[in-house]
Amino acid sequence: MLFVRGNADKATRQAKLHVRMATSSTLSLNDPNAALEVNVFEKGEGGVDMFARGAFGNIRAVDSENNVTERRISLGLFRVNETMRSDALDLRERGYEFLTIPGDGSPVTVTHRLDWNRIFKHEKKLSREDLKPGERFRIGFNKKYVGTGWWCFGDLEGDLKGRRFYAWCEDDFSDGRPDDDFLRKGNWVLSKDPLLLKWECSAEDDDVTFEVVE
Repeated sequence: MLFVRGNADKATRQAKLHVRMATSSTLSLNDPNAALEVNVFEKGEGGVDMFARGAFGNIRAVDSENNVTERRISLGLFRVNETMRSDALDLRERGYEFLTIPGDGSPVTVTHRLDWNRIFKHEKKLSREDLKPGERFRIGFNKKYVGTGWWCFGDLEGDLKGRRFYAWCEDDFSDGRPDDDFLRKGNWVLSKDPLLLKWECSAEDDDVTFEVVE
């Protein structure tokens, strides 16, 4: 789905989301099953994942003062043309994932697991054997990938349970908009305007830094 990141001011915004990223603090060279656990909203999907699409950039080495150096590990950078997996009207039936974000400020965490094979899958110069204990690396997200193409108020396990999600904005009254009778009989929900959803991103240095250990 195409991500839209609104920048609505207080006068027009309808909701605000705060996005924060964190990683495991260490990665062990002696553990073949070691993996970085990267916590953020979007779920992993296998194949050409969001890491390989540039959503998180490279894994970059940092020095003792936490300054980025030239040493880095590529997670891939591919431009993928999405094709619909289904012609169903309901976005849920097309395979899109949805999350309920509590309105009381409670966090929602989704974990990506980057094992050794995934970390070096697209890296051409370095390998696991080139890493040394004590080296520190950073990973962060590209804010261009923080956004959504569809949202509404409600709870997936509450008032939205059993509802169908239509790929249309409720404030869009241009030609092609489904009529109210169709929406009511089909139990459809339309999206709020993505531009009216305020996104705030933060990533403290310590939150996205990990150390290589033995």
